[in-house]
Amino acid sequence: MPSGDPTVAVNLHNDGTKPMQCRIQFGHWVARDLGVLAPKAVTRFQIQQQPKDGALYVMRDDGQRRMMIENIFCNASDDLQATVGQVDLAPARAARVQEIDAGCALPETGHVQCRPVALKP
Repeated sequence: MPSGDPTVAVNLHNDGTKPMQCRIQFGHWVARDLGVLAPKAVTRFQIQQQPKDGALYVMRDDGQRRMMIENIFCNASDDLQATVGQVDLAPARAARVQEIDAGCALPETGHVQCRPVALKP
């Protein structure tokens, strides 16, 4: 069941001065590791968007099912509970976009802080 839905490019930046671990979280406790982002680094990947409702997803490796994206989470690699923060993907779901530009930073203390996403229609 290959998808004919539009592809969305995602650019996830580490806007801070400390490395952070990031992942895509899908429903049912499934995650895809995006690795550690060094300070000022960016990781780029592609996802799909359903035109009807704006839902974001990637196809499962076998191409048979959609893996619906719950969110993107980042944290200090040694302390998930005390530092986890998330990218707000609601604006991207509400629009039909070609690109999502997101950035987060790990402060000296507390949770990862993410800036509002920039969208390219």
